[in-house]
Amino acid sequence: MNVLAQKTTHRGARLLALHLESLDPKAVSARARLDLELGEELAHKLIFALAPHSTRRAA
Repeated sequence: MNVLAQKTTHRGARLLALHLESLDPKAVSARARLDLELGEELAHKLIFALAPHSTRRAA
């Protein structure tokens, strides 16, 4: 296998840059971007569906 002959996509560098940008307190939150792209109702449903839920039952 020739490692040098493989195409470089720089995906890791792009993902790292996006992550670092998200740490900026002035950056628009992921929730706000979802609201803009999907609408508040669908964004709420998506976030609720993906959020971890407690399996603890009420006594």
